[in-house]
Amino acid sequence: MQYAGLKAVCWTLRLLPYRTARALGRTCTGLAAHIMRKRFKRNLSDIARVFPEKSPQEVYEIAINSWRNMGQILAEFVKLSSYSPEQFKKHVVMRGIEKMQKAEKDKTGGIIHIGHFTNWEAFGLAVSVWGIDKAVLAQRVDNPYVDEETNRLRNIFGGRTFYSNHDANPFFACARWLKRGKLIGILTDQNVVASEIFMHFLGRPAAISPITALLAIRLQVPVFPVVVTREHDKLVCTVQDPIFPPKEYSQEHIRQFVRQLTDIYEGWIRQNPENWLWAHNRWKREEEGKRWFAEHPECKIK
Repeated sequence: MQYAGLKAVCWTLRLLPYRTARALGRTCTGLAAHIMRKRFKRNLSDIARVFPEKSPQEVYEIAINSWRNMGQILAEFVKLSSYSPEQFKKHVVMRGIEKMQKAEKDKTGGIIHIGHFTNWEAFGLAVSVWGIDKAVLAQRVDNPYVDEETNRLRNIFGGRTFYSNHDANPFFACARWLKRGKLIGILTDQNVVASEIFMHFLGRPAAISPITALLAIRLQVPVFPVVVTREHDKLVCTVQDPIFPPKEYSQEHIRQFVRQLTDIYEGWIRQNPENWLWAHNRWKREEEGKRWFAEHPECKIK
């Protein structure tokens, strides 16, 4: 039933003009926020804790626009995945993509540092449209039919997917890909079920995946931070200058590099909080993180 619902939604969105599809998506998920009141209430609380200086009305606007953005993401993803590369480029602007193209040409490889901000799925499509043979590290959707369809659309212009909750060890699959001089995208802001690294994310303890730092330091590959914004009805994907990891492997260097990458991502969220996916419960392991910090007072600040 979920799969049939997804196919029906995709079919409907493809029939509509681009702007109409996006508007419909925003409207539907905006209404869903009022139906899923418990989750929306948690989002309001999370936002208020991160931005105590904001009024209740400002907090509400951030939350509701974040929910509306989810529908817009779906609409853009479905529409863009149905276009030809030429049509695609009318709606998406890429800035700095030559940095990744050079890394692929020189076979140095690299890790794309991105998260649930604006429209990360559109960027994944764009990388392939601009000719880069990329992979992504993702988590499987519980429904196998929905997962298969999502993955098909995600790689419709090329690329492949590694799964963090399916492969025996995603580190080695990703490492083999990077050793071939390829690029891989890793979402930086997912709650991880098992991680020994706790850090303050937007001021609250959260479990942080160290895989980007581990891969970058072990293989000495650069990390490309990518931020997606919207400008004049277009998605603008900006590839920032690469960040190079510490030369030596150590637990302290891993932690420092994770902190550096997390700070970059936090900066984007604080600038444009309504573009982040607040519906995702980023702090599921907060209580565990508090206990960890109590046992490691030397890491209290960072």
